[in-house]
Amino acid sequence: MIDKFYKEFSIRDYIENEGMILDKTYKIIDCSLGTNPFLDEEFIRRHMKQASCIINEYPINEYDKLKDTLIKFWKENSDVNRLYGNNISFGSGTMGIMRNLCQFIIKENSFVLGYSPQFPRFISEFELKKAVYEYYSLDERNNYQFIAKDFIDKINSKYEMLYIDNPNNPTGQIISVKDIEEIVKKAKKFNIIVVVDEAYGEYMSLNNSAITLVNKYDNIIILRSASKFFGLPNHRIGYLIADKEFIKVYDKIAMPFPFSDLSCNIFINILQDYNKIKDIKKIVIDANKKIFNNIDKNNYLHTNIETPIFTLKSDKYENLTNELLKKGIITETASNFINLDNRYARIRIPKDYENLIKILKQVL
Repeated sequence: MIDKFYKEFSIRDYIENEGMILDKTYKIIDCSLGTNPFLDEEFIRRHMKQASCIINEYPINEYDKLKDTLIKFWKENSDVNRLYGNNISFGSGTMGIMRNLCQFIIKENSFVLGYSPQFPRFISEFELKKAVYEYYSLDERNNYQFIAKDFIDKINSKYEMLYIDNPNNPTGQIISVKDIEEIVKKAKKFNIIVVVDEAYGEYMSLNNSAITLVNKYDNIIILRSASKFFGLPNHRIGYLIADKEFIKVYDKIAMPFPFSDLSCNIFINILQDYNKIKDIKKIVIDANKKIFNNIDKNNYLHTNIETPIFTLKSDKYENLTNELLKKGIITETASNFINLDNRYARIRIPKDYENLIKILKQVL
């Protein structure tokens, strides 16, 4: 007999089909899921053509090659210089990794501290384990800016885990690695694990990654993804970096072979094309500058110019998502994020950002 809890359980999702009829005079501009619109399909196809795999074998060797490539990537492009294969493991996207982590860290009535708004599906993972998710609420009066001291003040011995997404989804703001370190230090006093979700991390400076803290602290876990920046959402590649002793435990409980060696090989090829990565970062910053120069500061939450996502707000409409949809702009419904409501809409900047600007100027 299924437990009553699971009958009543509902996933905290952030994607909704509003059932709206789009105005046919507008070209549809997709600003919803966090894929990379500036990574052209031909770039991915080229690396797919170069990829190879042995179809009838398990992908053990390719996983080791991917670890070596990730180590080289971080050592060549950041200040991270003490990263080893035994600091790295894998999962089926960051969501698959979080489910694995919850299996052995989170128990019934465990307490988890996050902040709001933040990625709702991870909150569901805690609730699925019957944990208690508590959060530091970003203040509307402060335009939802994360204040590290306020978060740190909430940390105490009752928590098993702290969950931080950086950059934040849905605002796009970036927490400095200095603030992350202060959070990790306070958590260490109470033997609390800190999970830093860097799914959008490639957009910020690599030196701002919490990966720079891994060999200083054994209570931090960093999640990274190939789905967002690298344009491989179909391949479900996620990796985590943590203390080697933690990785040993993780490898024992995680499902083996979470993605194929073909996917592995494609990601290896893309990681080696760092010039393309630098070019895309510049495009995102240039696009954001144009967007933010054309809309009023009061119409978006505290964000960062390096990230491809931000949250709009307007008191003019009962449902901003619906108003934008009428004009052909598909967004994510911000009311599904804790601490936000229908006055808000989460935007992922599109390739056609010039037309987005024109419509936003009309709507806002």
